[in-house]
Amino acid sequence: MSDLSNIIKKEVRELLTPGSVASVVIMVILFACLGGLIGDEVQKSATLPKIGLSDNYEEQKIVTTDGEWDVYSSLIYIYSTQLGITEEQAKEYVVKMNASDIENELSNSDASFALVITDNFAEAISAGETGQIEQFYVYKPAGMIGSAVSSTVSTELLNYLDNDLSKFLYPQTEIKHANHVITPIDGSKTHTYIKGVEYDNVTPFDIANTLSGQTMFVPIIIMIIIMMVGSIVISSMGSEKENKTLETLLTLPIKRTTIVTGKIIAAAIVGLVFGAAYMVGMGFYIGSITSMSTTGISGITINLADYGLGLGITEYALIMISMFLAITCALAICMILGAFAKNYKSAQTMTMPLSILAIIPMFITMFTGWYGSNIALKTVLFVIPFSHPMMAMEALMNDDMLLVLMGIAYMAVFAVVGILITVRLYKSDILITGLSQNKYVEMLKGGKTKKL
Repeated sequence: MSDLSNIIKKEVRELLTPGSVASVVIMVILFACLGGLIGDEVQKSATLPKIGLSDNYEEQKIVTTDGEWDVYSSLIYIYSTQLGITEEQAKEYVVKMNASDIENELSNSDASFALVITDNFAEAISAGETGQIEQFYVYKPAGMIGSAVSSTVSTELLNYLDNDLSKFLYPQTEIKHANHVITPIDGSKTHTYIKGVEYDNVTPFDIANTLSGQTMFVPIIIMIIIMMVGSIVISSMGSEKENKTLETLLTLPIKRTTIVTGKIIAAAIVGLVFGAAYMVGMGFYIGSITSMSTTGISGITINLADYGLGLGITEYALIMISMFLAITCALAICMILGAFAKNYKSAQTMTMPLSILAIIPMFITMFTGWYGSNIALKTVLFVIPFSHPMMAMEALMNDDMLLVLMGIAYMAVFAVVGILITVRLYKSDILITGLSQNKYVEMLKGGKTKKL
């Protein structure tokens, strides 16, 4: 047992290095911060949003011998009770809008959606028929959470109005058709404005759900490629150091810039090959999963191209450029990290920072996305270069060319700076002697360096 325990202690000491422990601690902290940021977004979205209501609610008031009922008063009541505020404060959450100009009214306000009462609502209710209240949306990319909340809240509010009106009508004896008292309101008709065009029987959640189903595999592929290629590059450098082949390569009459460029281009080619293979495989996989969930409320399959959200050759070319630059940035980081690896085993722990940088944007883009994130999450997404190809497809579908071009420019600068730092490292003594033998590190430790 003593021999076994000694071997276990030896292996644990070698595996639990300060670098590996620090990487795990950093990952825990980052995920805790990320969870807090996303949690704040979910909590903010879970509250009742500001909504619009057509200004004809006074004309469509239900009048009986026992009193009056109208949509506006009912909404004010639910907002005041649910949010714990006064009715005067609740009036700020229900915005009166002109039904004939509902698109502009919604676009110029911060209301999530609008409820429009049809002109024959009161007449239909009095005749014992179902009254119509239609839902109107203006599609704005807000991620899966924001889009789902707006559609869910509208359904819940309509259910409340339906129940409230049913309670009001139930004791009225003049209602001839009692069957309609149970569900007096029909709120199934939906209208969504997408890029200025009105589409019926579709909600922003339907669009976001389909869009997510077609774009969610991109962040996964980018993460897999970066982690795989990064691991290969860093492990290769650690193996070269361990086998002394890197020292032999550096003694050859070849410029260090050429060596670095050759390594990065070769790894980038491998990454693109991996990326193409994974995109084909994941395309079939995700397609089979989401094929049953891309139907709208009308039951028909949603084709994003029919709603002006398709992509052309130019857009796909920009996505490929963004993906190539992201891989290049990852390789530059890997070359820098690999320069500090002493051997193959220590190189394995060097991949942890790269994995963290790849996982964080993947989760953000899959849950909230760029458009559904607050300023803190947007800053995190933009700074991490791997985020840009993950959100490029959604941005291009929403005609946000500026975001994609800014991302490409940022990644190009990041890659150039990373390559220059790598070349500088290849020209220094760190690559051979390791970080612990560097004169600046010795100065930080308080050691003395010998003068030549």
